[in-house]
Amino acid sequence: MKTITFVASLLAGVSLIAVAAPALAQSSPSQTADAADVEEVIVTGSRIVRDGFEAPTPVTTVTADALLARAPSNIPDALNQLPIFRGSQSNSRSVTWNANSPNQGNYLNLRNLGTTRSLILLDGVRVPPTSFAGGVDINTLPQALVQRVDVVTGGASAAYGSDAMVGVVNFILDKNFKGVKGGVQTGVSTYGDANSYKATLAAGMSFAGGRGHIEGSVEHFESDPIRASDRENGRKFIQ
Repeated sequence: MKTITFVASLLAGVSLIAVAAPALAQSSPSQTADAADVEEVIVTGSRIVRDGFEAPTPVTTVTADALLARAPSNIPDALNQLPIFRGSQSNSRSVTWNANSPNQGNYLNLRNLGTTRSLILLDGVRVPPTSFAGGVDINTLPQALVQRVDVVTGGASAAYGSDAMVGVVNFILDKNFKGVKGGVQTGVSTYGDANSYKATLAAGMSFAGGRGHIEGSVEHFESDPIRASDRENGRKFIQ
């Protein structure tokens, strides 16, 4: 499967928020005098490294680096390892049981309640269905430019619409990426089958004195199927 993505933006902004909560504790007169001399307090760090706590609905935020460290093949394969995506269809695991389901691709299925009941967003914009069944193949998204993935773990129909009956999966792109990056990857199963191949190339640059930005990516991923005759247990049933 090949995916070609082109992203362009004219303006970009970055905002930083620091919150300091007052500490409620008893102090001696000397400590109170020392505190009165303090004119400014600057917060330089926090244990809360994800911004999902500030969302109006429960959100799980996972960076692309953390996902690829868990499953180097691609981002959807790493998401499928999370318990809430156990019923999803991937390149290496098919759950097709009828003619109305696609026979290949990566389709996320929150809580195994159906791929069409989960809303897929790209930078907050609804991604149109890629299959006749109404699901979105995650392989069509620019995975090389994904910065993080936000998953709304609860029902979010009131905030996102009727398509989000089960939840929302929002893929956030790195819209400030500069430079060139790429990679080539290959793998094989323990039994010497299911060969997989992956090649990615992404590039980005700013122009007009930083007022504009352009980036794009090209990706190719291929995985060989596993037939019943490839495994010893499978050959016992077809004899």
